[in-house]
Amino acid sequence: MGERIPDSQVAEHLERISRRDMTAFRDFFEATSGQLTAHIFGIVKNRPAAEDVLQEVYIKVLNRAKAFDPDRGKAWPWLIMMARHTAIDWVRARGRRNNLDGEKFLIAMEETEGEPLDDALATQVEGNRAMEQVSDYDIACTNCIHAAFYEGLTYSEIAEREGLPLGTVKSRIRRGIRHLKSKMQS
Repeated sequence: MGERIPDSQVAEHLERISRRDMTAFRDFFEATSGQLTAHIFGIVKNRPAAEDVLQEVYIKVLNRAKAFDPDRGKAWPWLIMMARHTAIDWVRARGRRNNLDGEKFLIAMEETEGEPLDDALATQVEGNRAMEQVSDYDIACTNCIHAAFYEGLTYSEIAEREGLPLGTVKSRIRRGIRHLKSKMQS
C-alpha cells in the first residue's frame, strides 16, 4: 500500500479537484487508491468488486470535492467514510447482507465540541488505536464494535452471529463507544 500521504495533502488535492484539475485527480488517485482499495476489500470481500466500488468512490470524489470543508473535518476520514458507505451500499444492493430489522449500524453520537467520533475512527492508525483502547476496556464491546464498524454488520446481524439478544449488542456498542469517546477526547 505504501506510506499514506498527510491529511493536508489530501485536502489540497480535493481543493484542486473541486476546480476540475485532472492532474491533481491523477495524483490523488495514485496516492490514495491503495489504502482505499484495502478498506473497501475488507467490506466487500471480493477483489473485482472492490475495484468497482473504488471507481464509484472516485466518481463521487469528482462530483463532491467542492463539498469537502477542511474547517469541518479532516480529509482522510471524509474520504474513508465515503468509501465505507459506498462499499456497504454495494454489498446491500447485491443482497449479500440479510438486514433483519432494517437497522444499519452507524456510529452516531450526539454532537460534541471535539472532533466527531467517525473522523477519529476512520483512519487506519487511529482506528487501530481506538480498538486497542476498547479492547483494554472490554473484549465483548470490542467484538461488537469491530463487527459493526469494520464489517458493516447491523445490530441484528451481530446479535445473530454472536448468539446474543439485540439489546445486549446495542448496550455493548454504546458502552464501548462511550469509553472510546472519553479516551479519544482526552
